[in-house]
Amino acid sequence: MPFAPFTGVNHHLQSIQFGCALLQDETEVTFLWLFETWLEAMGGRHPVSIITDQDLAMKGAIAKIFPNTRHRLCLWHIKKKFAEKLSHVYFKKSKFKIQMKKCIRSTYKIEEFEEKWKELMKECELANDDWLNSLYDIRSSWVPVYNRDIFFAGMNTTGRSEGINSFFDGFVTPTINLREFVVKYEQALKRIMDRESDEDFESEHKYRIVNEGEFLLKHAAKFYTRNVFNKFKDEWSKVTLYKVEEIPCDNEYHAYLVKTKLGEHEEFVVKLNLQTYKDTLPDHFILPRWRQEANKFRIMDFKSLVTNDGKEESEALRLSHMCHQATKLACIAASSNEAYTTFMEAINELSKKLSDNSTQHATIPSSTIGDPCSTNIDSSQLLLLDPNISQTKGRKKDNISGSKRIKSGIELAQNKKKRKCALCKKIAQHDKRNCPSNLKRRKNESTNLCNEESEDLCQDME
Repeated sequence: MPFAPFTGVNHHLQSIQFGCALLQDETEVTFLWLFETWLEAMGGRHPVSIITDQDLAMKGAIAKIFPNTRHRLCLWHIKKKFAEKLSHVYFKKSKFKIQMKKCIRSTYKIEEFEEKWKELMKECELANDDWLNSLYDIRSSWVPVYNRDIFFAGMNTTGRSEGINSFFDGFVTPTINLREFVVKYEQALKRIMDRESDEDFESEHKYRIVNEGEFLLKHAAKFYTRNVFNKFKDEWSKVTLYKVEEIPCDNEYHAYLVKTKLGEHEEFVVKLNLQTYKDTLPDHFILPRWRQEANKFRIMDFKSLVTNDGKEESEALRLSHMCHQATKLACIAASSNEAYTTFMEAINELSKKLSDNSTQHATIPSSTIGDPCSTNIDSSQLLLLDPNISQTKGRKKDNISGSKRIKSGIELAQNKKKRKCALCKKIAQHDKRNCPSNLKRRKNESTNLCNEESEDLCQDME
């Protein structure tokens, strides 16, 4: 069955798992069910952004279930097709290839991208190319400049998804059953969580090396995680590649023209409000998800968990949410005896209210009285069987059945193609030296046989 992981990025820029599903097929109907179930598991919270390849079934399902989510196509998959569709102009170090890369990567305004694209199409006589025109029609779904206002955690390809698939290859294979899959999947999740915990420790206890006069880097080192800080530091080091000139502006702001010193000419206008100017990074530039304690308390919208829809699946979500909120309050109340007393009084009062509500409304099914671990199974109920083997759109595997398994590399190497005999022209284990059609071989065998019979006869006579 196709394995569909939901992959994202944590506060250390590591790939993490939000969840996964096993699918029967890869049709739009199946993806509709997948995204609806995912939305329910997330308490009705739509993702801000999502990146996929150009799968039409997935695209249609995302548009219906996540209408407010920014759906972006993988830039790598699109760029890969340039060499296939435009091989006559997209060869190594060609002018078209270099200019197309600049058009996609080095444009910071939508108007600038569209102007450069049209100029390039005219110059290379590709204005009537159907594939390029269809790609231009959906430019807002793959060109970076159209997605600068949406948070994508620095991603523009499905590379992390491909990486997580490779990661799971070390735990699961197409031949394991569902019970084994659950065990292996839990092991894989533990590995991911261990890596995050290790990086939490490193980020909290390792000192960032910053020069004395770099006040902005010192400020950033206090709240950014280690990996995010290093990325910020790399970007900050590039300021030496630009020169700054002050230009006329109004009294409230100071304006500066920033130009590149090397490479293609680029310039930007930066305005500075002197009244709010500080030697620190403004708070609105610092995303909470990149802070060192970003995973201390996961915040969830509780209103979506109290909807009276009669679904018992939300119980685990409610429990998780309550545990996080209670832990958060306990951390605050532990700071003093007064806060601790207030917390415990509120807990006791809440406990009495919940006890009264449970007495009035809670009912215990008769089947659960006694051993809480006991289960009653109707003999007429169908047993859960293994699912049918599905056809996938991704990488192909060997045919898998109950009596077959995937062979190792050594086994495949040993299963060499059988060769033909040069004498009889038949596929066999022999060659022309010991071929049954070899007359010389047959004559030698006859002579040997006569000699052996003579020796046997002499022995019998003796």
